[in-house]
Amino acid sequence: MKAIISGAGIAGLAAALSLHRAGWEVVVIERARQFRMGGYMIDFFGAGFDAAERLGVIDALRRRSREVGAVDWVDETGHLDARLSYRLMQGAAGGRMLPLLRGDVEEGLAEALPMGVALRFGATIEAIEPWPNGVGVRLAGGEAMEADLLVGADGIHSNVRQLAFGDEEQFLRPLGYETAAYFFEGETVRRRLEGSFAMMSVPGRLAGFYEVGGGRLASFFAFESDGRGRPASAAGELKRRFSDIGWVVPDALAAAPADDDDIYYDLVAQVEIPRWHEGRVALVGDAAYAVSLVAGQGASLALAGGTVLGEALAEGSDIEAALSALETRLRPVVLDKQRAGRRAAKWFVPATRLHVGLRNAGLNVLSTPLFARLLSPLFSLNGKGFSVRA
Repeated sequence: MKAIISGAGIAGLAAALSLHRAGWEVVVIERARQFRMGGYMIDFFGAGFDAAERLGVIDALRRRSREVGAVDWVDETGHLDARLSYRLMQGAAGGRMLPLLRGDVEEGLAEALPMGVALRFGATIEAIEPWPNGVGVRLAGGEAMEADLLVGADGIHSNVRQLAFGDEEQFLRPLGYETAAYFFEGETVRRRLEGSFAMMSVPGRLAGFYEVGGGRLASFFAFESDGRGRPASAAGELKRRFSDIGWVVPDALAAAPADDDDIYYDLVAQVEIPRWHEGRVALVGDAAYAVSLVAGQGASLALAGGTVLGEALAEGSDIEAALSALETRLRPVVLDKQRAGRRAAKWFVPATRLHVGLRNAGLNVLSTPLFARLLSPLFSLNGKGFSVRA
């Protein structure tokens, strides 16, 4: 059996590892010229943590884990309003929670890829031809390929989904926010942070800054959307949105990359699609079921989804029946997390100072040892259901 996977991100790499382990021949198509490392900080736990153990990559992820003792929430002057103890949360999760950059997860998965997995960088699928027992694809440039299965693991703006299922406007559910992130060097910002992971929140806007090693810092922004989509200049839009704020924000904005390609910028949205597969074309990760960054666990669900795809498609199984059974089992889990994300959105970027204050009060409560102990059962249940194993 042969699979073509579009996308060398978390979902695609996990699917490649898992399918190869199940006896498949695997080719990964990636439009970028190389692996794209970096990204914003995530809390890696739950279904993805369980799947990483099954894939044998959890030690590689632990080695890349970042040191975060707490997350400080400040106002526009840098005054501390709330502190969320990360160590307490890790304790509540039984140590099964890792602070990682998205790129750390991709790097750990890429490191584990066996020689038998073929990687094709700088390649894009231009056309898909469904067959009764397989699928044909044509790459930009004219090269034709064929396989028993095509996996779209190419993100929220999936090219495979566009070609096989239709325009993305049918499937994207914007949550009313836009987000941006970039790496930068700034000694003034580094000194003022004093090693802290700091998040600044004012009505309708959020900004975060933290060190990532090698003298670099990372930034993260989220703000209410005006519905216009990606601007001509991402850096210019961020300055327009955040120029009236003090603290370290002006220095961080001044250090933004000059090249817009070095700034991640997108809407905050979920993907809702009636079916994750059609014939021998299947979607996994954000291409199928993006839960959005306000829900969290997008990286975890991407890794879990890629893993269980390979587990379900063990050599000799009925491909389409396996895809249907897998979707029946996992869709309720995804829908539940999407609903939770929509409920959490207004607290992620509070619209009023009252909401900011209430959110900060809740964060301080979360950092009490008693409340952390009450959360422990929730963490232990988090990955349940996202597996094809009994």
